[in-house]
Amino acid sequence: MKIKLLTAISCSVNGTHKHGDVVDWKDPAEAKRLIAAGEAQAVGSPKKTKTEKATSIKADETAALD
Repeated sequence: MKIKLLTAISCSVNGTHKHGDVVDWKDPAEAKRLIAAGEAQAVGSPKKTKTEKATSIKADETAALD
């Protein structure tokens, strides 16, 4: 489970991390306990942004001067 740490944490399974690190915590139950205790925040997967793409090229308009 991905979490953002609000405090520095060190353990033998997940290693040493500082405040603000976003980590993939190996034990989801433990990650939920860290969130409940206020030691971490849940991080969702980033939302995909819709990219606008050109689909066809339109002919340029021309003006006639008489």
